[in-house]
Formats: sequence, structure tokens, C-alpha cells
Amino acid sequence: MTDRPSGNVADVPPGGPLCLAGRIRIEAGGEQIDDTDDVALCRCGHSANKPYCDGTHNEVGFDDPGVIQGGRLVPGADEPAEDDPVVIVCATDGPLLVRGPLTVVAADGTTVSGTKGALCRCGISTTKPFCDGSHRDSGFSAR
Repeated sequence: MTDRPSGNVADVPPGGPLCLAGRIRIEAGGEQIDDTDDVALCRCGHSANKPYCDGTHNEVGFDDPGVIQGGRLVPGADEPAEDDPVVIVCATDGPLLVRGPLTVVAADGTTVSGTKGALCRCGISTTKPFCDGSHRDSGFSAR
């Protein structure tokens, strides 16, 4: 068994939301909407309370194995400290933009760490949990 990563962590369970723990700030429309240490964010694209999960993934049959299928997080120009908060920016009609230290942990234990990237929240990316731009042609709508 591997040790749990420290700092800000995003767990990717099969068929479920993105579960973040650590120091998390969420922004939408240019404003901070949350400052928390534990949150579940929608990955299926159908929540009525985006960016938060409301359980709709169970009703719509969101089927994702919770593994890293491509995409990545990259280091930023100025590396923040591991204990700095991660800011999740909800791009209008687009992905969750990562700004700050984050480790993504897939259901199979695979991890990806970095300080910049884009996480899918439309539910149709082929590189889940990362964004591949599929939201652009899908009609996905969210603040």
C-alpha cells in the first residue's frame, strides 16, 4: 500500500465526483465562491449545482473508471509551496482550471502532480479526469 500524498489532493473515484481535500479555493465569474478543505465537484456535467456535485451522476449513469486516461498537470513558472492553497477556477462553459499545488489520485492509485492544468467537468473528455476540449462542441454550459 502506498502512502497518501500530502498537500492538496483530488481523488477520482469510478463513476463519481472529483473529491478534493486540502486547502481549496474555488472561483467562478472572477469571484471567490468557496474556501474549504473538503469538496466534491461535478465530473459528469449534469449537476444542477455546478461546480458542486449533487449526485446526478448516479441518475444519468455517468460511467468512468476513475483512471488517468491522458492529460496532465504541469509545473508553473513560480513553484508554490506544497502547503499553499490550490485555486480551482471554473471556466465559463469550460473546464476546472487548476492554479496551485495539486496531486490527482486515480482509482488505481496512479498519481499526477503539478500546479497548472485543466480538469474535465463536462463528462465527455477522452482524457478524463483532464480536459481535452470536448466541451466546446458539446453544448456544455456552466458558470
